[in-house]
Amino acid sequence: MQNKQMSCQPMHQPGALLLGDAFNMRHPLTGGGMTVALSDTRLLCDMLHPLPSFEDSIDTARSTAEFYTKRKPVSATINTLANALYKVFCVTGSKAHEEMRQACFDYLGKGGACASGPVSLLSGLNPSPSLLVMHFFSVALFGIGRLLQPRPTFRGVYMCVALLVVASRIILPIIWAEGLRAVFVPKLAPRPLSSIKKVESLRNISSSGSGGLASTVSVGAVGAGLTRMRAA
Repeated sequence: MQNKQMSCQPMHQPGALLLGDAFNMRHPLTGGGMTVALSDTRLLCDMLHPLPSFEDSIDTARSTAEFYTKRKPVSATINTLANALYKVFCVTGSKAHEEMRQACFDYLGKGGACASGPVSLLSGLNPSPSLLVMHFFSVALFGIGRLLQPRPTFRGVYMCVALLVVASRIILPIIWAEGLRAVFVPKLAPRPLSSIKKVESLRNISSSGSGGLASTVSVGAVGAGLTRMRAA
């Protein structure tokens, strides 16, 4: 089943936040949408907990300014895993792609760390992008090792190179779409503060304008009073 990939771009509007599937989509193969939504909800609750109230949208927005960068490693891991597995399991007619798919099944069938690692990624218990990349290319290397047994042949070496190319073409574009810096070094990713500053500046202009209008009204009222006193 085909599914459109929609990577998220932070747009922090004071007074509103997007969570889960409303913010970005991934293939439903792994059922990761609920995992991301629950993870987003917990992170948001932790950020909002110190606030005494939510009446001031600017203060609320500043407290949640890092929401989109802190959620990225979890969401990117689930997204990449779901979309990569979908592409691995797709039937393309390529021999190298078939070798990658079979290597994936046999790698998980080994058990131990080969199974617990991917399952921890799938469940969101250990959402590490680095661990995901390691296991994905471990599957490719596992398939390459099988192709070189019992002894290397010209066709086997050719299939090894083709399998490695297939693996790279599957996962690297997905990670690139998610954003390398946001995925692997989220602390260095820029926070979306432009919307907050814009709303704050508009509020300041509105406040100063209201103050100026009140001063004008007060001065006008005093002037009118003085005119009446002189006439009397």
